Amino acid sequence: FGTGVTNVPNHNPFYLAHRIAQLDQMARGRLLWGIGSGGFIGDFRVAGIDPASGEHRDMTRKAIDLILALWADPQPGTYSHKRWEFIVPEPDDDIGLRVHVKPYQKPHPPIALAGISVNSDTLELAGEQGWIPMSINFAPSRVLKTHWESVSAGAAKTGRTPDRADWRIAREIFVADSTKEARKMALEGVLARDFEQYFHPLIGKGRGYGIVKQDPDMPDSEVTSAYMADNVWIVGSREEVTEKL
Repeated sequence: FGTGVTNVPNHNPFYLAHRIAQLDQMARGRLLWGIGSGGFIGDFRVAGIDPASGEHRDMTRKAIDLILALWADPQPGTYSHKRWEFIVPEPDDDIGLRVHVKPYQKPHPPIALAGISVNSDTLELAGEQGWIPMSINFAPSRVLKTHWESVSAGAAKTGRTPDRADWRIAREIFVADSTKEARKMALEGVLARDFEQYFHPLIGKGRGYGIVKQDPDMPDSEVTSAYMADNVWIVGSREEVTEKL
């Protein structure tokens, strides 16, 4: 059981620590915790965050450090940030006054962190902490290369040796009896619909089309469903899909 992603800047760390710990207890250790610093315009607007400032990435690092500390050895006191404040009370065993839920898994559930951009800061953090690195489904091979470089750079900071077998890469995959049939169905079906009606305008209003370009200098107008089918999605016959993977 895994959270698709917890957008950490949108949450008070105290409550988030308890919710995830409760999930882990209920799942009896079958929980994977996926986290991120956010990437969708609506989430940023709800939380009043300007993504251009980089504030969301700094908030994520600080919040996760706090959550891990609450799970490991919660110290009584007031914890303040310009976007959150909470009090860890002095323990009182008579009435259960304390940080009262800790994870079932020790020291905590496996943590996975997703990255999307070139030289991803979040994937560098994954490397630093020894967490599961994930590359989002939009990243072409040019960007994927920098993702592993980010993981490796982060791991070097803390003396870790990253294992490529831990790296998760998301991809849309469409298989049919022939490559011609697969491409036709992908471009006339749900893959193209979702890209054209949702992801394409979202990327354009957010990080920009550079995150999906094999060639950074290609015009934005060339980022079409056909381009995605040929360069980012894995579309084709069984043999071609196998080769692409």
